[in-house]
Amino acid sequence: MQRFKAVKQTKTYAEIVAQISGHIESGELKGGERLPSERTLSDTLNIGRQSLREALSVLEAIGLIEVKHGIGTFIREDALSHLPLVRKEDFNADNPFEFLEARRVIEPEMASLAAKRSTESEIAQMDAALDALRSDTTGGKREYELDRNLHLAIARGAHNEILYRSMLAITEQMSTHMWRIMKEKSLEVSGRGEIFTQEHEDVLSAVKKGDHKAAAQAMLTHLKSVERSFLRK
Repeated sequence: MQRFKAVKQTKTYAEIVAQISGHIESGELKGGERLPSERTLSDTLNIGRQSLREALSVLEAIGLIEVKHGIGTFIREDALSHLPLVRKEDFNADNPFEFLEARRVIEPEMASLAAKRSTESEIAQMDAALDALRSDTTGGKREYELDRNLHLAIARGAHNEILYRSMLAITEQMSTHMWRIMKEKSLEVSGRGEIFTQEHEDVLSAVKKGDHKAAAQAMLTHLKSVERSFLRK
């Protein structure tokens, strides 16, 4: 029986999550069962390997699959108990990885502009936002809010209202259920929070020095690091 169907090229990751979660719910995919290889799945689903990896990262974050490196990808034994985390509205939500792609386009330039244009008052606001993030004691539960405040403080320092409104819109949409799950899961890796904090410090250090090239590079490095953490690398 052909389990998997080719997916449309819109909402690719959501269609894959919907297919696999549906097969788990129906009992067609059972706990402990091994999924086909990435190559086989990407060919069957008619999607690129990157899109497949994004979808598998989401499935792993919500507890439906587990990746055993060097062995394969398996349905978790307790997958059924995690199905309530799969909300139907998430299938219509934007891809978390597309948010990161959009941010890679605009945030390095905003960091560069902030290094050139930020006032002392704006830099103080960035410092305060970083201190709040650094001193958070909620185990990552306020990570989204505190991280957002820091990135918006940097965006304000760019003194470009169009870019700021764009960043504001992106971060508002990032409040989705799926983004929050992915972010929380990425912070479960030991030392990941400390790495993110150091990357934020590198951005602010360059902004304070007025080094626009270093600020842009530090922001790009941070966003790539977040993407790697979402892909469980």
